[in-house]
Amino acid sequence: MNKLFLIGAILFSVPSLAQQSYGIKVGGQTTGITKAEMGDNQNQYGFYVGGFYTIQLKDNFSFQPELMYSYQSFNNVNVSYTEYFQIGQNDNTTEPRFDFKYKTHLIKLPLLLKYQPNKIYVEAGPELAYLLSVHGKYTDKLNEIPSEDGKLENIKHFQAAIAVGGGYKINDRLEAGLRLSWGLTKFSEYSYIKNFNVGIGINYNLK
Repeated sequence: MNKLFLIGAILFSVPSLAQQSYGIKVGGQTTGITKAEMGDNQNQYGFYVGGFYTIQLKDNFSFQPELMYSYQSFNNVNVSYTEYFQIGQNDNTTEPRFDFKYKTHLIKLPLLLKYQPNKIYVEAGPELAYLLSVHGKYTDKLNEIPSEDGKLENIKHFQAAIAVGGGYKINDRLEAGLRLSWGLTKFSEYSYIKNFNVGIGINYNLK
């Protein structure tokens, strides 16, 4: 995580003769599984909060690194242990099936190229993240095995995604935006799960 903060600190402190601005952002989001190989995907809801730093380039382009805390949750339901751990279809219809529920906490560093010819803007770029923790809970759908929940181990702390989005400049201070992040990495050593995330929120320019 120290590397991620170092990269963020460098990007936010790079001097430039170009026009610069910075501010805060907050919003809500929904998270799901990019490809539910086993069971069914259920989107759940969360939020994000953080800051951004914008460096104006040429021809209505700008570079915008951000640093955010993100809370994300999602469910993978109707899955057997055979399917989950062996990544294969389960023909044993008597094997118990479970609902897996996840709550994740991340520090995110999107590095976006932004194009804004007028009040409407579009943006795209890579998104790096550090996965602080994952809380998992599984429940037997037949209620034959006690439910268990707790912090998951063997998670992959460093995550990568592609982010694309757009928005509208309401005034000199306030913007409303929509963004999709498409996960490229699995969140644990043993899981097939990669996440997508859709967020909507506001950006407030302090300068």
